Amino acid sequence: MKHMTRFLHPELWAVVLALVALAGCSVADSKTVPKEAAKPQPVMVKAEAITPRSISRILELTGEVAAVNTVTIAATLEGPIAFNPWREGDRVERGQKLIEIDRPTYREEVQGALASLQVAQARLDDLRAGTRPEEIAQAEETDKKLDEAIKFCKVDLARVTTLVQRGGLPGEALEKAQVNCVDLQSQHDAAQHRLDMLKSGPTRTTLAVQEALVKESAARVELAKAKLAENTIRAPFTGVVRKVYVRAGDLATLKAPLLELSDVSSLVIRFAIPEAVGTGDPARLPVEVGLDAYPGKTFHAKIIRQYPEIDGKTRTQIVEARVVEPVPLVAGMFARMRLALETVDQALVIPLEAVLATPRGDKVAFVVQDGKAVQRTVTTGIEHGGLVQVVAGLAPGDQVVIAGQDGLKDGREVRLPAEKKADGAGAGKAKGAQQ
Repeated sequence: MKHMTRFLHPELWAVVLALVALAGCSVADSKTVPKEAAKPQPVMVKAEAITPRSISRILELTGEVAAVNTVTIAATLEGPIAFNPWREGDRVERGQKLIEIDRPTYREEVQGALASLQVAQARLDDLRAGTRPEEIAQAEETDKKLDEAIKFCKVDLARVTTLVQRGGLPGEALEKAQVNCVDLQSQHDAAQHRLDMLKSGPTRTTLAVQEALVKESAARVELAKAKLAENTIRAPFTGVVRKVYVRAGDLATLKAPLLELSDVSSLVIRFAIPEAVGTGDPARLPVEVGLDAYPGKTFHAKIIRQYPEIDGKTRTQIVEARVVEPVPLVAGMFARMRLALETVDQALVIPLEAVLATPRGDKVAFVVQDGKAVQRTVTTGIEHGGLVQVVAGLAPGDQVVIAGQDGLKDGREVRLPAEKKADGAGAGKAKGAQQ
């Protein structure tokens, strides 16, 4: 080495010395780096303070709008349809004529029954009015004539008897005269009886019999009218026509459906609830309804009916709810039901993603304290809408980490977005001053 240095140019020697000096400085600098440079940086997280609020355990179901009062009008007799102007969606009033079936024989039966009733009523009116004087006078005249005829017959019978005894007439003449007298006497008795009846008027029995005949005729009229009324079918309630099965000119057959009618005032939302809910008192549960026909709107409803049996296949129970707000409903609408099964007021609620599960199965959450993440074991309750109730482990006002907690450890230094902004502003100011 000593021999090599003798042959180096002075300028090259100076370069070698400079390189050796730089290498020594770099080694010295690496040995003097402080330990703080290897310390982990704070983790950026997002946190929010817990404030008590209300939370509910919600049961979401689906239902359908249905009309409770829906009937199918059917024919009770056969015949051609004479009247049916209705179409689906038409509104009808109670008692309004819906369909008429043409049966001419029923109308003729009504006319015949009415005629018989008039005859029976006329006879009853005559009996109640009593005997007319003209009839009594005529009966007296008849009785008088028969009385005179009997007197003449008796005189003639005496004359014939004398002649027969003397042999002037045969015995047959006597018998003929006797029969004639007996016949006249019978006519006189009948006329006398009729005169007495006319003078005394009709008896109670006669009046009662005629009154019964009038009632019988009236009943036949009502029966004929009832059969005729079957030709005309009227609306049993105010509603809307849902389906029409026949038109004018079609032939109606016995028990065949004619049209279907629904009462729009009886529209309800029908849906099924689990049997565990049905065993309680579902009528007390608050119900919210969402209808696809009214997007973005929520309505309140009340359960008004609970069916008395549970479906053996689905283990559910049918209930009916009525919307509180006035809203136009149509049978068949799809409804989304939300039942608040349980509500807790002043509950500690945090986002569901703020709760982590440990390998041991515990639930934990991180709270920011003095710039560090502190792990808390929590007990949760109701979950709804991305939120969860914390029953134990947290207190009101705690800053719970809601973002950036994945991989976070207990005691790790953390930094909030507001602190990052402040640090960035300070660094910017220092950089500007340095420049």
